Amino acid sequence: MEPYRTIPGGPAAGIKAGTSSGKIPNLQVLRALAAFAVVAAHAMHETASLADVAGRVPLDGSTWNLGFGVDIFFVLSGFIMTHTAAAEFGRSGAPLRFFLRRCARVIPLYWLLTSVLLLGAAIAPSLLNVPIGGISHVLASYFFIPSGRGVDEIRPVLALGWTLNYEMLFYVFFALALILPIRLGIFWLSALMIGLALIGNLVDPQQVQLAFWMSPIILEFLFGVYVALIFRSGRRIGGGAALALMAVGLLGFVHFSSAWDDAALPQFLRSGLPAALFVLGAAIGPALPSNRLVLWGVALGDASYSLYLSHPFILRPLRAIWAKFVGDQLPLGLFVACGAIAAAIFALALFRFIEKPLTSYVQGFTRRFERQEPVRQASASGADAGNA
Repeated sequence: MEPYRTIPGGPAAGIKAGTSSGKIPNLQVLRALAAFAVVAAHAMHETASLADVAGRVPLDGSTWNLGFGVDIFFVLSGFIMTHTAAAEFGRSGAPLRFFLRRCARVIPLYWLLTSVLLLGAAIAPSLLNVPIGGISHVLASYFFIPSGRGVDEIRPVLALGWTLNYEMLFYVFFALALILPIRLGIFWLSALMIGLALIGNLVDPQQVQLAFWMSPIILEFLFGVYVALIFRSGRRIGGGAALALMAVGLLGFVHFSSAWDDAALPQFLRSGLPAALFVLGAAIGPALPSNRLVLWGVALGDASYSLYLSHPFILRPLRAIWAKFVGDQLPLGLFVACGAIAAAIFALALFRFIEKPLTSYVQGFTRRFERQEPVRQASASGADAGNA
């Protein structure tokens, strides 16, 4: 979920970036939209308890698939890993470099907020919908291992981290693919992920981790990989064609009472395929103008990881404050709007003052390790030559 940048000299180098830092504004805005969709879904969920307190009918969000934001994030993740690491395929040490960089990007904020949640659970356990599990569940949460929490729920301590359990699995697979040249690496990555999803569908494993990791939802990352390959090939389309692709992709935001609905189609087709079309239209369509609205969207896209992980820390206390001081005086829809705005403001501050410096600090360690690694390899080669 980090910023999407062009690679100097690559097919995207000539694309109008729209910002001085080389980010792709279309995809940055798309990240902001995906994060907002998740926030809106959870804010609407919070209105259920508010409706009970106020004696009102809760908001009905059944028409909208706001969880579609997660599908967009998965496709975007596949896109950015392929786009930024394309030159790394087949290079010595690339798998380790890639994995260390991803850990430095993902782990610091996630571990920090997980620790904050554990502290909060000890102080005010009533704010939690589901109690924290035992020590094994806590450790599994920190190390991105799927683990049961509550009844029939495979979620970490910070519940939203279930998506990161899939992210880290994809990073491991992608790191392995980097051992090979890009075409062969993408082929084996595709075969591995498709094979894993197919076996999971045929065997229906009962072991928790296998059942989680073999879900066909992992194919959404693969969709992003191929969208990136299309983007890097230099193919571009006009505004009308891009809008048409994105319009079809927007169907993923809607629930249908047809063969497109949950009962008949798995998520990677029902939501993942529309998400891929949505990302494709944004990626190969014309660049957005550099107006104020787009720049705000890019800024929120930068902070989308903070927004995704931190918004429950805003919505839950806001719900308690709303129930006590507002009650039934204002529409529940206004709570959703206020919650989304408050979560966005908090995320921008969290990104600026916590996530960005914390990530940079950890990345400094990985860069030092990367600089030392060639020296170790050279020393080992010299020792081998001497022994020979």
